[in-house]
Amino acid sequence: MMRSEIEVLTPHNLDEALNLLHEHQAGVRIIAGGSDIIVQLRDGIIKTEKLLNLLSVKDLRYIRRSLDRIHIGSLATYSDIVNSELTKKHAWILVDAARQIGAIQLQNTATIGGNLGNASPAGDSLPPLYALDAIVVTRSKAGRREIPIEEFFTDYRKTTLKPNELIEETNFKEMSDRDRGAYLKLGLREANAISIVDVAIVLRDRNSDNSYSDTRVALGAVAPTIKRARNCERALVNKPLNTENMKDAAALAANDASPIDDIRGSADYRKQVTVSLVYQALHAAVYGKVRAP
Repeated sequence: MMRSEIEVLTPHNLDEALNLLHEHQAGVRIIAGGSDIIVQLRDGIIKTEKLLNLLSVKDLRYIRRSLDRIHIGSLATYSDIVNSELTKKHAWILVDAARQIGAIQLQNTATIGGNLGNASPAGDSLPPLYALDAIVVTRSKAGRREIPIEEFFTDYRKTTLKPNELIEETNFKEMSDRDRGAYLKLGLREANAISIVDVAIVLRDRNSDNSYSDTRVALGAVAPTIKRARNCERALVNKPLNTENMKDAAALAANDASPIDDIRGSADYRKQVTVSLVYQALHAAVYGKVRAP
């Protein structure tokens, strides 16, 4: 049972939030949407005597464009992402992931900052952010830090976030009309399912022979943190993306996965699924539709 004596601190602006965080630091847990932390408190996975409730800090809820980058405030919900014209045009793989995060009630409350802070390797928004080479911006009274997303996560449910910091936003270079990308997820059922494996792909800098100079393939739920499929990426760079080359590259993705056995699937099954999903996502990115291997 969740302890009823937990004190909830509710700032109404960013400065107030940073002051409270500076004052309490390690003694407080941050709550954004609350979809994860409330369950973890109920189940005794985490313990705290204080919660810093950021839901009234409207300064952190935004989606905007600056030059060629998309900036998403940490309190932007998945419904915000799904309905934003900016993300639909310039980050559609993130929109595809957001649509698959639970039911609409969860999408209305769960936030991208909460998903980042929770640091679960099965967090559906994280592979797209890896594939987009996102920057995580943290904020404390001392100032801002800009952290490449691959450096932000250090291990299973661990980040470089300091006790006096909160996540201010994530930002990434927008996807253009010449870029290609796709997100695919396999769960035990179609809705409200934690990922068995999910895959995000971004292809940039297109050449005349239907090859790309910049390829990123990110894998979720196959390691303690999200994994970039480096072997697969190298096999894709500057090669025409025909069926044979996509199959060869997808087969290499299994080498970048180090999954475990759990109730949702065995490690061997996850590796097989990884290969299949990478190929399907490549086909969807290049040709606009999923094709089974």
